[in-house]
Amino acid sequence: MLRVVIAPYIAGIFTVLFLLTGAFAKSEQSTAPFSVIGVIRYGSNDSAIGKLTFLSKGQNAEKIFALCKMGDLCEVSGDARGEEIVKVTKASRVKYFDRPKDAIEWVYSHFKEDSGSFWLEDYDLGALFTPRMTDLMVKSRRAAEVMETESVGAGPWTLAQDWIIRGVKVEADDRGPGKSLGMVTFRNFAEEDPKPRTITFDMVQTDGGWRIEDMQFPPEKTARFGTTTRLSEMLKIEIAEGEKEKREKVAKAAASGSLCNFGEGEIFTCSANGKQYSICTSSQIHDLPHKWIEYRAGTPIKRELVHRSTKVGSAGGFYGAYELFPKGEVSYVRFSRDGYDYTAFSDENSRPQTSGVIVKKEGRRIARIKCSGGKNDAMPRNAVKVPSNMILAVPFDADQFD
Repeated sequence: MLRVVIAPYIAGIFTVLFLLTGAFAKSEQSTAPFSVIGVIRYGSNDSAIGKLTFLSKGQNAEKIFALCKMGDLCEVSGDARGEEIVKVTKASRVKYFDRPKDAIEWVYSHFKEDSGSFWLEDYDLGALFTPRMTDLMVKSRRAAEVMETESVGAGPWTLAQDWIIRGVKVEADDRGPGKSLGMVTFRNFAEEDPKPRTITFDMVQTDGGWRIEDMQFPPEKTARFGTTTRLSEMLKIEIAEGEKEKREKVAKAAASGSLCNFGEGEIFTCSANGKQYSICTSSQIHDLPHKWIEYRAGTPIKRELVHRSTKVGSAGGFYGAYELFPKGEVSYVRFSRDGYDYTAFSDENSRPQTSGVIVKKEGRRIARIKCSGGKNDAMPRNAVKVPSNMILAVPFDADQFD
């Protein structure tokens, strides 16, 4: 789970350092198998399940809608291109959780020996958890994104990162009207000494069936959670950690002069003469694909120029290249706006190393601007690590520096 002075007549500049390959363009054209669980969301043109979309009319829609209706919790598998379903091989509706242990049995049916996984997107969690737990789960996920770690609620089912799950047994005891205590016992043969592990579930009956109100794990003292064994309390601790990290990151961003907002990805930020220049993405650097990439110039109080691209290769879009030279890397990004061509670059091959932006009009250079600041940890460091799918790779052209 990442992280220039300009003359008054220059509206703004892009500053970015990255390494580019054609990987994203190729990956967008290729298909890959998928298996997704989620609530069906119907639209007149496009529908969705989980993070994947499909046309509301056509062969794929017919296969899905034959068994799943809007609002149903379903499982679909097939082939997808990016986030678009292109072929459906199997679709099934998850049965109503009539009994307290139905939901638990359904979750653990996805773990077969050393394979399998289970994941629900934020908007699908309510199909399995109560509103209280759903709220905690969503908040903890946002906190984990801030800390760039995996949420404690992401995989509480096996109590391990590696597993060979065998001997799953699910039971449920009545605890009064609308309440039940569920229990799952299993052995994880990926452990050196696989002993029976038991997780308990507080189950609550709702109008939509039985839901998980909380989970409790075997006693185990940890540095992070102490002796806490309930998932809800662990989530609260994680949320508090995320809030603390958020405050620290906001303070750090303010000190560094970044114009990227919290929750956005920061590709690069530098400053000159009291102004900042940032390249920001719609989500964190690691959270691809990005929906947009945006250049911002000015100050946190007043932004003099904001330029956004939402489509690769379109007018005003970003084009970039990378080349490795004997003494270091050279990379640049080009874009055009209002008759001006901007080439933002980082040159680690020169001595001293330089970065900045070249502005041209009708092929004639009218400005070469030096940028203070340079490469940071959020920037890519090798030829296979690309900062954004919103930048189209082109062959390196040394003439851009003339």
